[in-house]
Parts: sequence; structure tokens; C-alpha cells
Amino acid sequence: MKEIKEIFLAQKGSVARYNIDTKEVVWSSEVKGTPSLISLYNDYVIIQGVNKWGMKIIQHCLDAKTGKLLWYTEEFNSIVVPYYLEENIYFLDSKAQICKVSLTNGKVYFRKAFAGFINKHYYHLAVSGNDVLLVSKDKSLIIDKENGSTSEIKELARFSKEKITAACGNNLDQISNITSHIAAQEASSGGIVTG
Repeated sequence: MKEIKEIFLAQKGSVARYNIDTKEVVWSSEVKGTPSLISLYNDYVIIQGVNKWGMKIIQHCLDAKTGKLLWYTEEFNSIVVPYYLEENIYFLDSKAQICKVSLTNGKVYFRKAFAGFINKHYYHLAVSGNDVLLVSKDKSLIIDKENGSTSEIKELARFSKEKITAACGNNLDQISNITSHIAAQEASSGGIVTG
């Protein structure tokens, strides 16, 4: 079976899926603002960018097959590193809260603080198997996927002698390794990263 070569391209106000072999547009859709980051997971395309004034970050979710807009939000106001599990997206927002959002409809299931004001910036999100984890040098937490509460994994406490600067589980999308450090810095500063 021949592999279909496709690419997703974005520009101000739109995103499109192209077939490279046939040089044809598969679909083209309007989006708000100017996209700067595209991520693909199963049948979902997550597009992140800035609004027309460059003051707010917008996340869009489109059906990858049809280009139909499933949802968009300006609620999180930061570029996020998306971690996917069971048709949901997990990420740390600009306030370093753990968030769970439905990929199908954009419903925010939870947005929860998990550590003190200073300590929350030392944690990194990772998805491994069916577990969503927050890891740091001193503690590791497992997240209850229903309500966002956390409990400590005592066996993973203090397993590192140095400060952890990045984490990687085995359920990452293609951009997480590249952007995890940038997004972690951006989340801790509350600023907007531009590429």
C-alpha cells in the first residue's frame, strides 16, 4: 500500500490539508487569527496561534479528515504543549494548572492547581500508558483523570539528584519533545512565546 504524503499548512485566517503527490488541496478551513503551531493526533488537528491583535492565544481543534472546526477557545491564553489520551488533551496552562479538555467538543473537564505557587513550576507533565503524571525532582504525582486531583507516587519521590528540566512519556505527539522546554518557560513566566 502506497503511503499518502500530506502536509498541513496555515496562514493568517486559514489552515489547509494538502496532498503532496497530487498537489491538490484536500480541504481548507477558516480559523481565527494567525496560526503558529500545528499538531496532529489521530483524527484531530490542533492549531494554536494569536488573535488578530496579537494579544491572545487561540486554540482550534479541527477534524483532520474534513477540516470541520470542532471548537476553538481563547480561555488558556498561552501556547500549550498538548498530551493526548483517550480522546482528550492534557496540558499545563499559563498558571501551571493541569487541564483536561475534550478533543471532540472542547469541554473543559478540569483546570486545577496541584502544588504551591512556587513549587508548581518545577513539575513537568508526562503521559505514560494510561497514566497522566506530574514529575519533579522531589515528588511525582499521578492525576485522577476524572476530577484532576493528584496523589503522590512515593516510589518516584527524589529519584533525581538534579532539577528535572524536561519529561517524556510514551504517549507524546510529534511536537512535545521540541516545545516542552519552551512551553514550560512560557508557562512559568505567564508570557506569550512567539516563534
